[in-house]
Amino acid sequence: MTKLRGLGSLLLIVLAPGAALADDYQFEVRGGFDRRMPSDSDDSFFDLDVAQLGGTWYFKKVSTDNVPLAEAAYLGRASFLSAGLASIDFLGTTLDAQGINVGYYIPGTMFYAAVGATRQEDIIAFSSTTLEKEYHTRWFGKLGIAPLDGLLVTTDFEEHGYDPNITARYVGKLPNNHFYAGSVNLADGDGDTSYGLDFDYYFNDSTSLGAGFDSGVSRLELRAEKFFTKNWAAGVSAYTTDFDDGFGVHVTWRH
Repeated sequence: MTKLRGLGSLLLIVLAPGAALADDYQFEVRGGFDRRMPSDSDDSFFDLDVAQLGGTWYFKKVSTDNVPLAEAAYLGRASFLSAGLASIDFLGTTLDAQGINVGYYIPGTMFYAAVGATRQEDIIAFSSTTLEKEYHTRWFGKLGIAPLDGLLVTTDFEEHGYDPNITARYVGKLPNNHFYAGSVNLADGDGDTSYGLDFDYYFNDSTSLGAGFDSGVSRLELRAEKFFTKNWAAGVSAYTTDFDDGFGVHVTWRH
């Protein structure tokens, strides 16, 4: 809990300048906390708490004119560099994780590419008297095309191989001038095909309500986000699966 309080204090410091309004931004910080609980209350020993803090720097300023604030970077095809860290409280111990990711829209083309890496602690042995942890590093990447405004089609790969997968995401405008974001993904791993669906509705440029479903783990999620100014936002989410339930909160600051 000391680490969680420390992350919370850091977020308060980072968010302090948020009173000033700014239309464009080039950097954002996001902090969050998630609680995951097994569906069977008898397994409460396996509750999982995750505190996260991350930052994203865009190669050029992102315009927020006439678009939902949450989708400004996506609709502007903004290339970026991001990094983050997480503190995971599980089985009475703390596991640390760090990650870095760069995404780039190739100028003058419809092509997109991303590459990144994560380094995280995993529990490799656990008993009533022993708990052993070990760091593992994982590399990953993404290739995509953006043939239309608001549309991005991608596929993901990892250092240890490639399982066929595809994700298509589109952000568009309804006849009432409200925006929406929808995505669908398909993946075939070890002969099992799974799919995911996501949809977010923007009541205005600052407020959204969304839902998502992942067939691989029968996960259903509900989420909402509100930008109180163009600098900062807060969001909540809740989900349920066949095995566990959870909720999360996050705060975003931009400059």
